[in-house]
Amino acid sequence: MPAAPQPGPGAPLARRWLLNLALLALVAALAVLLWVRPEGDAEPEAAPLTPLARDAIRSIVITRAGEPEVRLERREGGWRLSAPIEARVDEFTLDPLLDLAGAPTDRPVATEGADLGRFGLAPPEVTVRLNDAAVEFGAAHPLEDRRYARHGSRVYLLPVRYYRAAAAPYTNLIDTRLIDPGHKLTALALPGFQLALEDGTWRRTPPLEPLSSDRINAFVDDWKHARALRVQPYAGEPVRERITLSVERPEDGSTQITVGILAREPELVLYRPDEGLQYHFPAALAQRLLTLEKEAVKSEE
Repeated sequence: MPAAPQPGPGAPLARRWLLNLALLALVAALAVLLWVRPEGDAEPEAAPLTPLARDAIRSIVITRAGEPEVRLERREGGWRLSAPIEARVDEFTLDPLLDLAGAPTDRPVATEGADLGRFGLAPPEVTVRLNDAAVEFGAAHPLEDRRYARHGSRVYLLPVRYYRAAAAPYTNLIDTRLIDPGHKLTALALPGFQLALEDGTWRRTPPLEPLSSDRINAFVDDWKHARALRVQPYAGEPVRERITLSVERPEDGSTQITVGILAREPELVLYRPDEGLQYHFPAALAQRLLTLEKEAVKSEE
C-alpha cells in the first residue's frame, strides 16, 4: 500500500501566513466598525464647571481662613496683583486659575441639600471667585488626586492642580522677572562702571580693552532676562550698594529705576523700592549681573 504523502517543508509557513491574514482582516473589520459607529455612540464631552469663557474673566479673588484676601485684576497691560500688595503677575502661574472656569466635570457627587461637612466644605478651605462665579474647595478625595469643589448647588471632584494654584502663597503669582519685558533697557549704572546704548551700540564707561560688543550684549541680555528664584515683600534689610536702570516704558516714556543690592551671598538679593519687592537670585548670578571684566586674551604659541 503506498505511503501517505508527507507535508512539504512549506506547509507550516503557509499556515502562518493564513493566520497573519486572518488577524489583519480582524483588525481592519474593527477599524471600519469604529469609523462608521453612529455619532450617538461617541463618548459625551464633560460639561465645563462654569459657562464663563477664559477671556471674559476680569477679576479673581481668593479667600482663605486666617489669610489676607488675594485680588487679581485684568488691566490694559495685563494681569496685576492688587491685594494684599500691588505687583506684576506671572501669567504662566495664573493659568490654572483661569482654566478653572472651564474645568471639565463628570456628574456631580452631591447636589443641593447634601451634608457639605462630608466633603470638607463646611466651611470650605479655599474659595475662588472668578468675576461673580464662586468655586469652593474642600477635602481631598481619599483615593484619587482630586479635590471636592462646590459651584452653585453641586459638588464635583476636580483635578488637584486647580486647588494647588488657589492654595499657594500669593507671592507665587508675582512675576519673577526683575525688569518688565515691555520696558526697553537703555542704560545701566552699576558699582564701578556704566553702560549706555548709543546709536544702537552698547558702550562701557570707563572703556575696557579687549571687550567685544558680543560680550557687552550678553551682559545686557542677562539683565533683561534675569528671573529670580523667588520674590517677596521688602523685609527691611539695609541697602549696601545701588544700581540705576534707565528704561523706556510705553506708558510714560523714559524713566529711571533704582535697584538696591541687599546681599551678594549666600544669595544675590536685589530690591526695587518702586515695587516694594526684593528678588532672590543664586549667588552665582552676582558675577554675571554685577561684573563686566576684560575678556581673556589667548597667548600665541
